Amino acid sequence: MKTITIDDVTTNPEQAKPQIQTVRWRPNFETPGVIPYDVAQTIKSERRPGIWYVNPVGTVHASVGSADFLNAVRKKQREWYRLLSRQFGNGWRRAKRGEEDLWKLAYEYDGIIVINGVILRFEAWDYNRRNVPRARNRVTTKNKTFHS
Repeated sequence: MKTITIDDVTTNPEQAKPQIQTVRWRPNFETPGVIPYDVAQTIKSERRPGIWYVNPVGTVHASVGSADFLNAVRKKQREWYRLLSRQFGNGWRRAKRGEEDLWKLAYEYDGIIVINGVILRFEAWDYNRRNVPRARNRVTTKNKTFHS
């Protein structure tokens, strides 16, 4: 175990940054929400500790939520969205916008967060909403700048 001592304070750098594990599998384009549903239910029923993100192409796991975990989750989401675009073009985006069942939307498109046995939609996860900077549109007129 490595330790670093600075000003009489000893820390372990391996403990400071939580380990993030990712698993990938082949998606099922016919019923994309089935595998994430089964995996999330297994994580919940086995009471696996930590925080998990599950979507149709894999999982991301860490002991605690962090910016690094959120980056790994976003990468996994982009991977799924890229595969959907290759398979269906932009038709999947129209299907996503037309879906009214928020849980189906989560399992098939956005992903699911499981925190210590509690299943949440990714979009409902507080850490996601609180720590992601939102782009602000700037509209400039001749003499004034408006922010939306």
